Order: sequence, then structure tokens, then C-alpha cells
Amino acid sequence: MEKAFKQPLFVVGIPLVICGFTFGLNGLISERTFAYMAPGLLIPGLVFMLIGWTQRNK
Repeated sequence: MEKAFKQPLFVVGIPLVICGFTFGLNGLISERTFAYMAPGLLIPGLVFMLIGWTQRNK
């Protein structure tokens, strides 16, 4: 995991996932507008983290 944190794509994906999760949670609780924005942040964030995770051994 230590090598994954040195990958720029993994580091960029972390705030996107956090914001996507927060918008999704907020959208489910109060306003539906944020629920529609959540996948736009969550999916690219997970993809960036996955790419950074797979490149950690290079």
C-alpha cells in the first residue's frame, strides 16, 4: 500500500472518491441533485485509484 500512495493517479483518485461518496450520501439524505452528481465523481475516482494500484509495482 505504501507504493500505491506514491502513484499520482492513486492520490488524485482519493479526493474524487471521498467527494463522490459525500455527494451520494448527501443526495440520499436530503437533496436529490447531489445524488446525480455522485457517480460523476465516484466512478472516475475509483478508476484512477485502480490504475494507480495496478502500477504500484512498476
